Amino acid sequence: MGIPGDSGDDKERSGGWQSEWQSGGWQSQWHQPEGWKQDAPPVAPQAGPAGWYQTPDGRWVQSGPVTSGKATAALLLGIFGFVLCPLICSVLALVFGYQARNEIDGSGGRIRGRGNATAGIVLGWIGVVICALFVMLIVIGLAFGDSGSTSSPIEGVPAVIVSR
Repeated sequence: MGIPGDSGDDKERSGGWQSEWQSGGWQSQWHQPEGWKQDAPPVAPQAGPAGWYQTPDGRWVQSGPVTSGKATAALLLGIFGFVLCPLICSVLALVFGYQARNEIDGSGGRIRGRGNATAGIVLGWIGVVICALFVMLIVIGLAFGDSGSTSSPIEGVPAVIVSR
């Protein structure tokens, strides 16, 4: 009982199976034709600037994990919360910081920058607390301050200018 196209001879062939009717056609990987050469290994991707490389089809892609832009924004807004506009920048630092942490945690390691996001959150909360303390001091000053306790005998003139 043979395979269709088999000549019926039972001699064994070393290196794989090939039928006579397939001669010159498909051959197994163990019986390579004369002059057979393996394809050249693929060319290594061309390295580019700062973690970018070029794929064989010519596209440039970024390799490795990237830092979250939201985490960087949270850190910068937290710093600006101390310098420029405490309430607005600090609240924005909190928003971007929490968004960045969720984005980083959900990326499975593809996005980094959790430290920047955490620093932005901490600076944002510090800025919010400083703003709240400042507002409380203003409210206390307005509530307990007495604007009618000047020692000036002349109405509308500050007490420092009048001397007797």
